[in-house]
Parts: sequence; C-alpha cells; structure tokens
Amino acid sequence: MKKILILFLLIVSNTLIAQIPGKKVEGPIVLFDTLTVNKGDVIYLGKGNNPETGDFMHIYAPKGRTINTLYQIFSNDPDISRKLIPQKNLSSNFSETLLVIEGFSVITLKKKKKKMLGVVNMKSDQFTEGKMILQEEIFLNNVVVDFVAAFQSGEILKISAPIVVSEEPELELSFTPFELTPKGILPVVVKFDAVPKNELYDKALNWAGIFYNDENQAVITAVPDENIQIKGIAKNVKFTRMFGADVFIDLPYVFRTTFIDGEITMTYSLGDENGDIKDTNKGHIEYASVAPKRMFNKKGEPYKMSLVFKKDTEKTMNELSHKMVTFLIN
Repeated sequence: MKKILILFLLIVSNTLIAQIPGKKVEGPIVLFDTLTVNKGDVIYLGKGNNPETGDFMHIYAPKGRTINTLYQIFSNDPDISRKLIPQKNLSSNFSETLLVIEGFSVITLKKKKKKMLGVVNMKSDQFTEGKMILQEEIFLNNVVVDFVAAFQSGEILKISAPIVVSEEPELELSFTPFELTPKGILPVVVKFDAVPKNELYDKALNWAGIFYNDENQAVITAVPDENIQIKGIAKNVKFTRMFGADVFIDLPYVFRTTFIDGEITMTYSLGDENGDIKDTNKGHIEYASVAPKRMFNKKGEPYKMSLVFKKDTEKTMNELSHKMVTFLIN
C-alpha cells in the first residue's frame, strides 16, 4: 500500500473567479452541438497528453493565482501558507480520476468563434487519496478545463451527470443506536427480562460462530458467561467523497459484549489504540485518524469532511449489533 499524504485546499474568496480566462457564464453549455453540460456534472479523466511528463495539456491552473494550502485537514490549528504560482498543468497524478464542474467561462476568438471553458473547484468535503504528492502540484481551486481540446486529445473520456444514490431506509433498532461523538463511542445496554446471563452468552457465542464465517473473518475471544470480544474488519466503509466519487476503507474494529442476568452491554472501538488505521506491513498511517479529536471541532461539531465516515460507520456498527440482538431475542 502507498503511504497517503492528505491535503486540503481552501478557497480564499469569491474574487478568485475573476482570474479565470474569459467571461463567466451560467450554463448549461453545449459541446459538439450535441453534448449538454451542466454545473455539477462529473468529468472522467483519461491520461495527460504531455509526452515527457504525462501531465495534462488542456486542464490547468491559471497563472498569477494566490492559493491557500492546508496540510492537516483534521487539525484545529492548520498550517496555512499562501503562495503565488505560475500557470501549471494538471499533474499526471490525476490520471483516471474524477473532477466536478463548478462553473463555466467563455472566450471570444477571431471571427466570433467561442471557446468554452469549465471551472473545477475542490469541494469543502472532499480530499484525495494519494494523488497530491508535492506542494507545487496543489492547485485544485479554479482549475480551467478546455473542453474541446481535452476531449479531442483524450484527456477527457466523458462527462456525465453525477450518480444519485437513493437513501436506504433507516434500520429499526430495538436499542439505542451507536453514535460517534466527541467523547467516543458510548456503550449501549440492551435488557432481556428474566434471561440468565449464561443463556445470553451461549446464544451470542453461537451467533458469532455463525456470522463470522469464511466471508466475515474475525478473531473471537471469550470469557465463559462473562464477555465476548470480536476483532474484525468492516469492508468498504465510506470514508469521504473525492471529486464526486466515494472513497472506501477497510475499517478494523473491536466489538465487545459483556453479560449479566437480564442484560448485555455492547461497546465498539475503531482502528488501533489511538484511533489510527495503519498499513500492517509498513506500519505507517494509511488514512487520517478516526479518533474523536480528529473528527470533531472544539464545539463538538463534526468536521464536514468527517460526515460521510460518521454516517456510514454508525450504520455499520448498528447493523452488526442489530443482527446479534435479533438472534438473542429469537
């Protein structure tokens, strides 16, 4: 696995749009007389056309722009620097990724011909996985796309409307749901009237043996009639959105259940003891920390880039717990 450097760009002000070549137009626009392109549509990139570097020739950041670069997107005290950059073409690191169209501009050429440009901005809840390597390569605010030239050179493969995913119905739980909070993941207690703890333990251990089969590998340890601990990995948990596409991780977790007569207490912990997710082969942090202090600000509000992960992780924990509790009830 490659070590990931996570960087995030902030839009300095709305005045930056004036540095885009040409005149701003609202859209939609029409390309090649047949292709209608709207704000919010997704650009599917091919490979850059520069024969020496592989960089993109027709997707670039205009010269003379001032940008902010935020190095630690989960930090409350980010290191922000400002720099003036020349025109730079989009790096080959962005080959075969996705960009979201933020707006349009038009340049009037000779003989009343017009060149249509797209404008791409990094969204405030997006960051990229392993694509931003050097500070000099960071320029995702107000990047210009020369649509016709990029299509003709193969730098753009297609443009389409974003995929709309319908919301799944919420799971009806028989217990208070797990929730990621600034204080961590609080325990959840479920009561079973007049059921002795040894019976609850036996059924829970039976469920664990059935659920964690070859497809759901886990390490299960137990203290008879007292507790069961399950170390597993939740596959394909949504971590964030990158250029209109979901970024997924495999999330290690520990699911622990303790038993007393007529009651169980369930707890979860994520990542390692510090809330980090690491490459077990090389030991470096592969993704940003999932510890509460990295997900919530000082007011206890989740950072915008954490919302996708918070929602999908809570869904994962509650679905798993629901399956065990349902097994105990039946």
